[in-house]
Amino acid sequence: MPGPTAAVTLDASGRYVDANETALELLGVPSVDVLRATTPDTFAPVAPDPDEQSAFQRAYAASSARGLLLESTFRRIDGELVRARTAIVPEGDGYRVVFHPVERPTADLTVRIYTISDVLAEWRQAERRLVEVEPGGEEAARVNELIELFRAQYQRMFATSASRDLS
Repeated sequence: MPGPTAAVTLDASGRYVDANETALELLGVPSVDVLRATTPDTFAPVAPDPDEQSAFQRAYAASSARGLLLESTFRRIDGELVRARTAIVPEGDGYRVVFHPVERPTADLTVRIYTISDVLAEWRQAERRLVEVEPGGEEAARVNELIELFRAQYQRMFATSASRDLS
């Protein structure tokens, strides 16, 4: 699915602060003001278990992770399910979330959290895919965005891993 990168900014509690036009369109939200008025769970495909969600947030905060890469599904405001690869990176007092749709619409509600080796494998696979697409085309731009997403996430995860090994 070609197109510019969709990005949102969250505060430390997970509330929406800002978003680019691509993210607003993908989420089906008409404006940043409307997005800010939504709850963090608005786009969940099924209602999250509050205890599980709280446990995950505590575990993530307690870890020395410098970001998270996952593939999961979200529900647009109009109800359509969209599967996306999502990078969540700490930024200031909150988080920057960048996502790339991979299937629209979808019925797949599984969640995949990528390990450092998964990210490296996906990065290399995207690089191989780049030689198969027309240079300068929309597909090439989308593949380049994925390569950058995986490269940046791999470097963050590697830096975290290396700092743990030095401790």
